[in-house]
Amino acid sequence: MDTLKAIQVFVCIEKNGSLTKAADQLGYSRAMVSRYLEHLENHFSTRLLHRNTRNISLTSAGEKAILYCQNILQQQQLLKELSVEEQYTGTIRLTCGLFILQNGLAKAIQEFQQKYTHIRFDILITEETLDLVESQIDLAFRITTKVADGLISRPLDRVDSVLCAHADYLATSSEIVHPDQLLQHACITHHSMQNTWSLSTHQQQPQNYPIRIVAQSNDAHALHEMCLNKMGIAMLPKVMVERDLKDETLIPVLNHYEPPQLALSVVYSSRRHLPKKTQEFIAFVMDYLKK
Repeated sequence: MDTLKAIQVFVCIEKNGSLTKAADQLGYSRAMVSRYLEHLENHFSTRLLHRNTRNISLTSAGEKAILYCQNILQQQQLLKELSVEEQYTGTIRLTCGLFILQNGLAKAIQEFQQKYTHIRFDILITEETLDLVESQIDLAFRITTKVADGLISRPLDRVDSVLCAHADYLATSSEIVHPDQLLQHACITHHSMQNTWSLSTHQQQPQNYPIRIVAQSNDAHALHEMCLNKMGIAMLPKVMVERDLKDETLIPVLNHYEPPQLALSVVYSSRRHLPKKTQEFIAFVMDYLKK
């Protein structure tokens, strides 16, 4: 039997002056309380309580033992409180792109820290797909459709994209009505897209169309800036270019073709031994982004 639980039972019996009352308080049967007491007496090789049908009292050994047992439980409580405090201190190391940080994640971190003031963040800004274990990263926030084997991915939010170009670029370029014509246009693309863009219509499944790349980057803000500088057509997150589309600085192209639907996900290497603070932050961000 569990000796620590037996100590808890013994202290509870002494406090209540009754095995029955102790059983009620602990949610055990009276027989179970008796067995725990017997286990403790066998463990210490001494009788701890005088008991008869009407009352109980400590033996001389029990009077000494109760002080030690109370101290053990106090120390256990202090250790438990220390453990809980430690679970909500320290650093969460994460990686994400600047676009993700600016579109909700930074605010979520700020509000999380108002709740857990002893947790701090170490943020590595990149859209590169880093090895989480090798880079000692707790969490990665990525916009993607898939993750590497062995990693766990939790979807957080949908990310819609749009093909667009500066109005001046389109005014001086040939009209584009079909994705096959992308080879005739200057295209600005993310490293993850490689040499093709996947597009679909309501009538057809996604197809990969080759593109003529004039510039590429691993950062969405860099692609946006190049698009604003009239360098060509780019595939960008809708939320990033909403204002540009509204004032018609940027113009959507190939409206009848849809870019792939991506998801913002939080990625981590293992559920086993995931620190409590990291679990809490994942749950917080998932709830925060639903608002």
